[in-house]
This record gives sequence, structure tokens and C-alpha cells, in this order.
Amino acid sequence: MAKPSSFTIDSQLLGDTARLTVVGELDIATVGQLEAAVGAMLARGVSQLIIDLSGLTFIDSSALRLFIVLNDRAAGEAWRLSLIRPAGQALSIFQISGAEEHLPFIDDPGTR
Repeated sequence: MAKPSSFTIDSQLLGDTARLTVVGELDIATVGQLEAAVGAMLARGVSQLIIDLSGLTFIDSSALRLFIVLNDRAAGEAWRLSLIRPAGQALSIFQISGAEEHLPFIDDPGTR
């Protein structure tokens, strides 16, 4: 069984596209790490930010709020946000809250 605090972020930068792959539990204890990684990528002037959520096992409301804020921010700034859809319990918070319909989800990790 994985440790409850097990969380990793892998970042890749290809030209003006950044990809962050998050694995584990994204909650109030770890959301700040993702927020910092997003900030670091945006500071590099990327025009597209892809956040791969397919490796998440859990997401809480603080993470949901971060994605809503990022989506609003991208709409007002010169960059595009794409979220790779999580599965199972991690997807359910987006479905139950109705946020799934309003966030820029993509299904295929290879989609750009």
C-alpha cells in the first residue's frame, strides 16, 4: 500500500509547451507543490500547459479549486490549459461538482 502522502510531479518542456505529470494524491497537503510547478512553467513563457492527471488516485476540493482558477487565468492570459482526464475516484470529484463540463479535459495523453 502506498503512503498517503505519496505524490510526485514530473515536468517536461518542449518548445513553448509544458507538460506536468502528477501521480498520487493531490490534496491540501500537496496542491501547493503543483501550484509552484505551474508557476515555474508559466514564468518560462509557455503558451500551452498540459497537466496529466491520469496518474492521480485522489483529488480533493483544494485541487479542484486550483484547476478552476488555472482555467480562468488561462482564459485571461496568453496561454492554453489542457487537462488529461483522470480515472476512477479522481474523476468523480469533477463529475459530482459539474466542473468536468467546464474544464478543458482531453482524453488521449498523446493529444496536443
